[in-house]
Amino acid sequence: MKKTVFLIWFLLLSIFITGCSELAPVPLPPDSTPYETEAEPMDTISESEYADLFEEEEKKNTRISFLCAGDNVIHPALYIEAKRRATADTREYNFLPMYSDAAELIASSDIAFINQETLMAGDEKYGLSGYPHFNSPQDLALDLYDLGFDIVNIANNHMLDKGASGLEDTLDYYDTLDFFMIGGYRDHEDYDTLRIYEKDGVKIAMLSYTYGTNGLRLPSSSELVVPYLNEATVERQIRNARENADLVFVSVHWGEENYTYPFPEQKRYAKIMTDAGADVIIGHHPHVIQPIEWMKGENGNKTLCIYSLGNLVSEMAKSINMVGGFVNFDIVVENGGEPFIDNVKFIPTIFHYGLNYFSTHLYFMDDYSEELAAVHGTRIYGSTSEHTYSYEDFKDVVRNNIAEEFLPEYLKADN
Repeated sequence: MKKTVFLIWFLLLSIFITGCSELAPVPLPPDSTPYETEAEPMDTISESEYADLFEEEEKKNTRISFLCAGDNVIHPALYIEAKRRATADTREYNFLPMYSDAAELIASSDIAFINQETLMAGDEKYGLSGYPHFNSPQDLALDLYDLGFDIVNIANNHMLDKGASGLEDTLDYYDTLDFFMIGGYRDHEDYDTLRIYEKDGVKIAMLSYTYGTNGLRLPSSSELVVPYLNEATVERQIRNARENADLVFVSVHWGEENYTYPFPEQKRYAKIMTDAGADVIIGHHPHVIQPIEWMKGENGNKTLCIYSLGNLVSEMAKSINMVGGFVNFDIVVENGGEPFIDNVKFIPTIFHYGLNYFSTHLYFMDDYSEELAAVHGTRIYGSTSEHTYSYEDFKDVVRNNIAEEFLPEYLKADN
């Protein structure tokens, strides 16, 4: 019996195995390919192609910080003390300690702008000098570069203090440096050639003008160009820049000294610049701060107008001349759209010098004190209240002239 069962089980198993071996193969879908035991290599992309793709993606969302600084006015005590501060490890003139509190802010900005009020034509040929005809040590420019300033404007009322040759020698010196310089031009072709600063794919046209040069003029034989304010030229150059760059920034030396409000001529030119398509107007010359405002152009565009940044450093006579500030804002590109200006902030400063004209230092306003105000050098110029500001008086200058939307928190009304 057991033998019979075993034979039947063996027979059935044999039939099953034979049938399976003769089954037809299962057909593959018409659009498929047979499985490969070794995968074909994928298409490769070069490092440069990958970098280009990454850069294109980055351009779609960009945020660039831009920092503006006001008038850098180098009076004699400033360069005398800079020479005293020099060591074996520095250049002959060491200005860096004077700016040390602001060094991190400047260096951390993606783009930093400064209005350099005084010439750097070379001390051997012209000698160093202060008001009314300035010439500063050339080491100053090297220190400004080391601090992290990128764009330097030289169009101002002191740019002809040493005549045409002084301006030309200053231009020659800047040509040896890695600055992006605006405001001084070799000839009319140079003047009408757009100067475009490019950062992270954003092209910024930088234009520059000054109201005058203290009655000094270039000789007719000189090919140099001073960019005087002229309505037709301003409008033409801004409209041209608008067509050839993503943004248009205008540096302008204008207004009246020691007045904390813009004069009608400033407002007139601000409207011309806005209507022509300027995105940012960076004003200087009054040596005191003036308001910041958003303006609307005839085409609906918005323009940030900074009427005056005041002095960055200076040894002018009045306490009000010691209040200045940085303006910081972001250039923003979202989803590959048009760049726009955002997050505008005024960062107030006080420039300090002691009763002996020295101990020069640039302070952020929130780091200053009543004790320092009590020994500020402006007190030696006279006894009227305009020369004897307290720390709170310095703060009030900012509160009274800068709109709250641009103020740091510690200066706002609810603080």
